[in-house]
Amino acid sequence: MIIFVIALSLLGAPGEAGQDHIDFFEEKIRPVLAERCYQCHSAEAARRGMLMGKLQLDTRMGVQRGGSRGSVVVAGRPDQSMLIEALEYTNPNLQMPPGGKLPDEVIADFVQWVALGAPDPRDAQPVDTAKMDLESGRLHWAFRPLRPVDPPQVSAASPEESTWTDSPIDRFVLAKLHEKQFRPAQEADRPRLIRRAYFDLIGLPPAPDEVEAFVRDSSAEPFRQLVDRLLASPHYGERWGRHWLDVARFGESLGAHEGDNAIREDAYRYRDAVIRAFNDDLPYNDFVRYQVAGAPRGLPVGRRDLGRFVQIGTNLSKNDNPNDRKFHRLDDMVSTTGQAFLALTVGCARCHDHKIDPITAEEYYQLTAVFFDEVEVKPDAGGKYVALEVPTPHLLAGGSWARPIKPVKPGFLRVLMRDGRIAKDWRPLPEATDGPEPQLEASKRRMLASWLTDVEQGAGALLARVIVNRLWQHHFGRGIVSTPNDFGRLGAEPTHPSLLDWLASKLIQEGWRFKPIHRLMMNSAVYRQAAGTELAQARQDAYNEYLWHRRPLRMEAEVIRDHLLSVAGALRTNMYGPSTPIGSREEPFKDTPDTWRRSVYLMSPRFNLHPVLKIFDLPDNTQSVGLRDVGTTPISTAFMLNAPFVWEQAKRFAQRVRDRVGGAPGRQIESAYRIALSRPPTVEEREIGLSFLGQRRAGSLEASKEPGSLDAQSPLVQYCHALMSLNEFIYVH
Repeated sequence: MIIFVIALSLLGAPGEAGQDHIDFFEEKIRPVLAERCYQCHSAEAARRGMLMGKLQLDTRMGVQRGGSRGSVVVAGRPDQSMLIEALEYTNPNLQMPPGGKLPDEVIADFVQWVALGAPDPRDAQPVDTAKMDLESGRLHWAFRPLRPVDPPQVSAASPEESTWTDSPIDRFVLAKLHEKQFRPAQEADRPRLIRRAYFDLIGLPPAPDEVEAFVRDSSAEPFRQLVDRLLASPHYGERWGRHWLDVARFGESLGAHEGDNAIREDAYRYRDAVIRAFNDDLPYNDFVRYQVAGAPRGLPVGRRDLGRFVQIGTNLSKNDNPNDRKFHRLDDMVSTTGQAFLALTVGCARCHDHKIDPITAEEYYQLTAVFFDEVEVKPDAGGKYVALEVPTPHLLAGGSWARPIKPVKPGFLRVLMRDGRIAKDWRPLPEATDGPEPQLEASKRRMLASWLTDVEQGAGALLARVIVNRLWQHHFGRGIVSTPNDFGRLGAEPTHPSLLDWLASKLIQEGWRFKPIHRLMMNSAVYRQAAGTELAQARQDAYNEYLWHRRPLRMEAEVIRDHLLSVAGALRTNMYGPSTPIGSREEPFKDTPDTWRRSVYLMSPRFNLHPVLKIFDLPDNTQSVGLRDVGTTPISTAFMLNAPFVWEQAKRFAQRVRDRVGGAPGRQIESAYRIALSRPPTVEEREIGLSFLGQRRAGSLEASKEPGSLDAQSPLVQYCHALMSLNEFIYVH
């Protein structure tokens, strides 16, 4: 007790959250919570249906609220705090974490933290884990029908807002800004706008001549014309097709953890079909139908290859039991279909009714019935079949094929079925099938496709909301709903719900085509903003939820690699066809000129990521990914500074500069900046460059020739390499 009193006298009374207390939490407590507790006690655990004891430790309010056993922390009293009791392992019925007692010094840190009053700077709200019933679920914002929405009437309150009243999108955003008493940033300059548009739509930098022409263009709407030109580029499909491949969990191998991870030799055909679909502006409802049910006969093979969506998934079973493999494949199909198209965690209902959303285990197995005959049970290694216990679709107890409860027929989620509809109401007409006797599997998948795209009585309203949110996210860096793969109860609320519904309705009015929506978003004033400088607004909205300015966005892994190759003049732009192999453990990958195609064409096996791309957060392709992680690690810095691949591109970049402008250092600096960063250097940057190249002189600059070949020791190569290593090189401002 004496030690406890002394600690309080030195560190402050309970409840006083001074900066030293906050630093203590950040340095000693939060890392342990994240590493050892969040797996079972966080919002993410709740989303997976794995939340234990209703206790969330990833927010301050969650800690204060406690769990099913009551309060876990009594501020200032470690001796009365259940959390400390659990950590100390003094109660055999209350021992956390379950994997083993933490080191004594770590437990001592937690004791001290509670004694300090449990200071905690985290201000997020804990997730409400009460389950929605069917009727309340139908009132959830994501599950409601689309209703007509009119853009609000707003007027400009400052010169920066003078262009914000024409576009419906701007009016929605500006109304929210006025509500928050925020003001928008001014428009970005033209070099930044063209660079932003190029990387957004085609994932490649503009050539210096294109930037110069755009800057000098005095026509009425040069940016609108630029957007139209980029949307017509074949590189648009490569860029936006890659976004969909993340969602579709595209991979070119079987994906078994152990044993068979063989390459699917024709999986690339799905990738090519996706790219073509984006370039052709295939209506999204058809895009969905063809993936789920296959394209009708008579369409080009490229369209029919979209049907490989249900075949490119994973087989994550860790043993050779064919029934295990079958139900893992079915889970992959159902879970990915739910997340990719509807942003719902349907897979959480495999073992039990969904803990949060109105999705039952029976509905989950009704969805497996759609794909049931699609998945073949193969014999085991000895050539024998395990006694197909579940020869027809069944509801399974605890997700185990060995515990069938009752047969099920194909069905969908009742929360997204209106006007008393049942699954068979979406049964295709006889003339829509492939013969007088409908093919059973095709018929079931067509039912699913019809339900998914039915705006009035089916899931079509949610389908539209989810995809326009994905489009918005990739243009602005954050979705209107910041959890793009979870529109359920545990997902984030939309920041601009009326705008989301207006965009969803607009997509449907435009025939489900993406390019008109791209034009609406990119031609808005909110898209064309520069970075903001209002510190007061930044303190209130650090994540720019209300879109008062433009945050810099780091390029994705593929775009960084493509950018390096493009700036060096080394990128090969041939499209489609078999993927470029990336090697194996036995034969490591070598990035040589033969492999310098766009990164979307690199082979994408599972559990064997491309050695360059994985450094920049290439996503896990064993599951649907709606939002990539963005990390900043020493590994990425070391790669840009030391990798032979980067140095090779720096040499080619330097050669491109010298071929373009000759040997004058001033002109080389100008050209290098315009190629790498799409802008001229500032006066200070120019001076630094001249000093670096050893050519700084008083007065005018005279052309000089750099003798010898360009190798890693050449000042120009080192200068070009330095530009490639700048943050600005891999960020879009």
